[in-house]
Parts: sequence; C-alpha cells; structure tokens
Amino acid sequence: MAEARPRESVDLHVFYKRMAESAGSLPDLYAAMESWSALVVKENPILECQQGCARCCMHQVLAGETEWALIHAWMRDSLSKDQRQTIIGRVIEQRERLGNPLGRWLGMRNKHPRAFVRAVGQGFRAESTRCPMLGPDNRCEIYPVRPFVCRAYGRARMPSGNAMICEVFAGRFRQQERSTADVQLEDMSVMSPKYFALGGRATSDDGLFTLLAVHLLRNRTSSGDLAKQPTPLSAEKTYPVVTKEDFPTRR
Repeated sequence: MAEARPRESVDLHVFYKRMAESAGSLPDLYAAMESWSALVVKENPILECQQGCARCCMHQVLAGETEWALIHAWMRDSLSKDQRQTIIGRVIEQRERLGNPLGRWLGMRNKHPRAFVRAVGQGFRAESTRCPMLGPDNRCEIYPVRPFVCRAYGRARMPSGNAMICEVFAGRFRQQERSTADVQLEDMSVMSPKYFALGGRATSDDGLFTLLAVHLLRNRTSSGDLAKQPTPLSAEKTYPVVTKEDFPTRR
C-alpha cells in the first residue's frame, strides 16, 4: 500500500526515496517514481519535456520479464489487434532495414551477455533506432506501462553522479550557464536495485531481461498479433537474454 502524502514539513525527496525503497511490486515502484518525477520537474522547470519531442525514444530499451508481463497484459487489454500488429510490424521492419543496429543486436545470442548489454548501452549514445512503441505522432503508445528506464530518463541521477538527461536538456543547462550537479534528482542508486529485484524475476531468481523488441518478436502469433500469454524468457534460444548481473556494476 502506498504511503500517505507527508506533511509539508517533511522533505519530499526523502519521502519518495522511502516509498521506492519499500516498494513491493513494480506498480508500487512506478508510483514512487511518478511522484518523485513530478517533484523534480516542479523544482526544475528546465526539465519539462516539450510536447512532441521524442529524442529519448530513438533507442531500444531493455525490459525485465515481470515488466514485460505488465506491458503484454496492457497491450492485450487496451490496444486493438491492428494496433498490436502495427507495433510488431515496426520491429520486423527495423530488423530487416540495412544499417539499423537492431538487426545486429538481435544476432548477439552467442556473444557474452555483458557484450550485448554494453553494445545496447553504447548505441544509446551513438546510434539511432526508434522505439517500436513510439507512434507516428511521437507519442508513446504504451505510456501507462512504459518501462522503468523510460520513467527515469531526464529525472534521475546515476550512482556515478551523472544526470540521465538528453542533449535537449543539456543544451538548456548550457544556455542558462547552470550545472546538473546543482539539481536534486531521483536517486538511481535506490531505484535500480529495487527495479532489478522486482522487474525481471518471473521465472528466475536472478531475473531475466532482453530488448523490448525481442519481447514483441518472440510473443507474436502467425497472424502477426500478440499472443494471449507471454512466453517465459527461460525458454529463449534465438535472441539475447541477460540477467541483472550482466548490467554495469551498480553501487
């Protein structure tokens, strides 16, 4: 159960950090993140996203098995068959497009899992491949159940101290001659461990993760629709699958 909103005398950053630490499910963690995110933007209007901007969505993200189960169920309940087929079709088109990094990443099943995670992470900075969940109007078509990393981006600080911001926000800070070091952001050293504990453990104590695009491909039916129930990642033999231990070391 979510904690009641605190008295104004209580430090809200501390309160939402406590909410994240005590989360017992992904929806609980998401609720803490949403409240914390709203506070961060209220205190720092410079981090307000511009309508129609999808700069941070020009990439493929990794999603855990439990996280995918939430997305899968929502897509089955809230999107039409045509909408689901269109989303899956985007992945197929990207996979087959010459030069798109998605096809290369999908072929990394026989590589070391950490090499796969590193390649995807480096791609975020150097390569562009539009998220399949992003519609033609630059709106996320699964926004209510969007992945953890999508919720944190532009609102959080990594354990290394670096702010998770796009070049748009970085440019705003430069124009105002400000530093992100002065901004109190969400604490990923709190949220990431909780996410790894909750987000990928559907069939494994260690948790299993893969690209959102892989989840879509491996759960499509012969008609191009999304299967009624998600297939366990433990059964995957074609596409790369990793555990939380394959991600960069977290403090």
